[in-house]
Amino acid sequence: MTIKEICDILKAELYNKGFEYGFFLNGQKYKPDIKNGFDNDYYHLAKTISLVQEPSVTLKEKIGTCVDTVIVMKSILDKLNIPSKIWLLYNKQKNKGHTILTFEAENKIVYLELTPQSSKSWYGQEIIYSSEQAFLHEYESNGYDISDISTMLIVGQRPYALLNKLN
Repeated sequence: MTIKEICDILKAELYNKGFEYGFFLNGQKYKPDIKNGFDNDYYHLAKTISLVQEPSVTLKEKIGTCVDTVIVMKSILDKLNIPSKIWLLYNKQKNKGHTILTFEAENKIVYLELTPQSSKSWYGQEIIYSSEQAFLHEYESNGYDISDISTMLIVGQRPYALLNKLN
């Protein structure tokens, strides 16, 4: 499959589909209220009760975090036998973490940001790297700690790979 074909499949599931940022647990949606800036109450709940969601729950409820988004993407790519990795980007100075997914196609590494309601200028646009080393170098040179957490995010469990960095 081509990069465009793969991105089209992922976008068909997640891009501009009315998804909201947050999480779903025990029949309730939890979303940050950012009207007045940072939502400390949501952040506390996200750090203490959120679980990695089943991809079907994320798609049905149309709500998820960056973790839930990459889990959906990975499940789609796994079904298509397309190699992918989930990465944790951590900015120590800001104590902020973000999970992203890359996949391999056409001998390239591709990053496609599809986190709900992302304000990133590259939301919905594929970023293509010549190699995994080029991808890693870009983020490391911009001050991020980056690690492969593909096997560390387990559906139904807390996203410890992310939470351990933030604590």
